[in-house]
Amino acid sequence: MAVYTHLNFEDMANITKQYNLIVYSFEGIPEGILNTNYLLYTDKGKLILRVLEGNRSFESEKEELDFLLELSKIIPCTVPFKTVNGETLIRYKDKLMSLFYYIEGKKIEKITPDYLTQIGILLGKFHKFSQNKVINRKTRIDDNYYLSKLNLDCVDIEKEEREKILRLHKKLTDIDFLSLPKGIVHNDIFPDNVFVNNNNIVGILDFNDATFAPFIFDIGIIINFWIRIKKLNSIQEKEHIKIFLNAYESIRKLTIQEKELLNMGILKMALAFILVRIDRLIVRKEENILIEKKSYKNLMYLLKYFD
Repeated sequence: MAVYTHLNFEDMANITKQYNLIVYSFEGIPEGILNTNYLLYTDKGKLILRVLEGNRSFESEKEELDFLLELSKIIPCTVPFKTVNGETLIRYKDKLMSLFYYIEGKKIEKITPDYLTQIGILLGKFHKFSQNKVINRKTRIDDNYYLSKLNLDCVDIEKEEREKILRLHKKLTDIDFLSLPKGIVHNDIFPDNVFVNNNNIVGILDFNDATFAPFIFDIGIIINFWIRIKKLNSIQEKEHIKIFLNAYESIRKLTIQEKELLNMGILKMALAFILVRIDRLIVRKEENILIEKKSYKNLMYLLKYFD
């Protein structure tokens, strides 16, 4: 269960007092990797309390919350709830915390062409809005970061897998991704981080890994983890990618250079999340944390496109 900071009813009363709320009950949310989350039942409805465990600065966390307040006018996303003093971020017992409006919905159970159209349009709006906006935060979802951190020769994975990861990573070393259009990206836009209700996307969640980066990284995540990971036949797969990209480009056109490097952006994000899982499940052995209940081996399939 990903609840690292345990709060009692007195704690909750002290926290919600700053928001002029009365809390009736609360429960920890097991999903999540980095932060602690609680579902609160209050006199103003259900809310989500996030205890920020990433040891980021006050300024860095507030920057994300301020951006979400702006972004919520463009697409449905998590929206911070303000204190009586108009603050979006508080400190309680040496922990930074933020409160969010609850989004009534559920995770996507099956990827459909309609959902691909919707996420394409929303991602296009998000990127068009965030172009050249900056959030001063380094990301850990990066193949370069993990390859510099991990000594793969000492990690308990198969030799063929190790060689494949290193061989494909080498293809990326001379690519200048930062020359591409960029802005604030979600950087973790898996189906698990998107809520739907009545077949409509009603919220994009968890911007904890949002960073300043090329837009094709988000696009690469969608193609990898909404489409290719489903192991469709080649015709269906091409059609689903076309549906998503057409929807995206109905809002924001890809540049020629983005189209030329898109395949490498897809590879980069596949490698990044493979290395994330190797680090968390094999090196750090975080078996108690729900990382989609999958090992890195489930993602190795994504590398077959680049042999």
